Amino acid sequence: MSTLPKIGDVIQGVVCRVCHSYAIMLFDEGYTGLLHISELSHKFIRSFSGYCKVGNIYTVKVIDVDEEKGSVRVSLKQMTANDRRRTLKPEPIDESKIDFTALQERLSNWIQEDDSSEGE
Repeated sequence: MSTLPKIGDVIQGVVCRVCHSYAIMLFDEGYTGLLHISELSHKFIRSFSGYCKVGNIYTVKVIDVDEEKGSVRVSLKQMTANDRRRTLKPEPIDESKIDFTALQERLSNWIQEDDSSEGE
């Protein structure tokens, strides 16, 4: 795994799990991030799942870094106008370097958690 970004960095990731009040994002560098419902917008959001879907790609700002867990907390609402103007340079994808190991390692736990929460 590469080094984690710093607080204030603007990064891009994909939503890989959506819960009632947060989403888990996966970043190309192999680390994960949490996007909490309170960091979506300055407006009231009633349903996270109505706003955010698995597979959505977001450019977000890093607001906290957990070196021990190798994860970050990110925000959409803390993105400034200047942050929004930043463009990430598209890079060609080397298919031989695509690695879904992080998702594979977590998928069965997510499914079990989701199955156990359905009875609530």
